[in-house]
Amino acid sequence: MFAYISILSTNNYLPGLLTMFNSLKNTNTKIPFYCMTTENIPKETINILNKCNINVIPTKNIKNPVHNDPTDRKYYNYNKLNMFNLTQFKKIVYIDADMVIFKNIDDLFTKPHMSSTNAGGQIQMFRLTWTKLNSGLLVLDPNKELFEDMLSKIGKLDVKDIGDQAFIHAYYPEWPRTRELHLSHVYNVFSCHLHLYEEEHGYILPEDIIPKSMKVNDDKYIRIIHYIGNDKPWMNMEKINYPPSYNLSHEQYANKLWLRAFKDFYKNIGKDLTDTEKRYIVTEGLKERKN
Repeated sequence: MFAYISILSTNNYLPGLLTMFNSLKNTNTKIPFYCMTTENIPKETINILNKCNINVIPTKNIKNPVHNDPTDRKYYNYNKLNMFNLTQFKKIVYIDADMVIFKNIDDLFTKPHMSSTNAGGQIQMFRLTWTKLNSGLLVLDPNKELFEDMLSKIGKLDVKDIGDQAFIHAYYPEWPRTRELHLSHVYNVFSCHLHLYEEEHGYILPEDIIPKSMKVNDDKYIRIIHYIGNDKPWMNMEKINYPPSYNLSHEQYANKLWLRAFKDFYKNIGKDLTDTEKRYIVTEGLKERKN
């Protein structure tokens, strides 16, 4: 059995998760979606996920060995490693909650274990330094023995950062040299890099800026935009609404695409939520906003 997987380990990512899930459904995939939730996610959020027909998989917290501040969302990043233990599935495609999907990506289930991209590493200025995978999009074959081995090495590997991605880098040090695991960057383009991928590599931006008469090279069509960084679009919706829809920067355009996807969530699977639940989603998403 195949599955798309994401995780909600801090409540302020709820607007992102719901938006990403709706964008995935809009690609007409037939593959089910599941959300791992950790022990700190409140029942109010679980109820909203259930009402939106999101399959929930409760998981246990995995202690972060290099970060001990539970008020920081990065404290919970190691919980993502639970995806390697989802042995009820033959293969999964993991997708971060701060992504939006614009085109069907079911072909990823034909890719080998640990397929990913070194997102940003195709850009000229980063080619020599950005060689490791970005864990926002991963193809993997869950395996209990693999998961247990990972757990046994937490706190023992030489990890360069406080998150799950740094641990995965240390666990799979050969990944940069294993070319068959390197996916096209259309599956993971950072919103802040849209202009560089368009200018340097001819990548095609999503949706409505493509003229109807234009012949699209499918290999260059961006499937996923990844909204990296501390300030997420759902923390700045009032600002995203302000710029006019013409003469936008690529990043402003990407933010407008996210906001449109968020509104589309309400139109589709979120239409049965109460006003209180809708306010809850927005309010929770603002809790880590940098003022």
